[in-house]
Amino acid sequence: MIDETQLPYLTAHQQDVLRRFAWMEANVEELRTAMTGVFEFELQRGHRAARTWFRMPEPGIAITRRHLENALTRKREGKIEECDLVEWATLLLLNDAYVLDPGDEDLIAEWLNDISLHLDSK
Repeated sequence: MIDETQLPYLTAHQQDVLRRFAWMEANVEELRTAMTGVFEFELQRGHRAARTWFRMPEPGIAITRRHLENALTRKREGKIEECDLVEWATLLLLNDAYVLDPGDEDLIAEWLNDISLHLDSK
């Protein structure tokens, strides 16, 4: 078991990239680069996994209905591909820095899971 007190805090830059990723203003590669050494992930079809080596931010980065609406609007308008949407939803679920809005937690979790698991990313 890892002693969380031994883990590093996320830097301001890392938190900024996480927030921008939640709004689809940063892409997967920018996230991967910013999180080097503290968050590794694999997004291959049939094998989606992540490992975290950072202290959870307090408060966490809240994911709300507005994030979902933004992502779905971008997809509908053709600004992103389906695989982008799948990777986005998957990473929101895999990264412990994100917390789902308590007022809509069940709805948001259901949508993110549906997008991550039932759309075809590759």
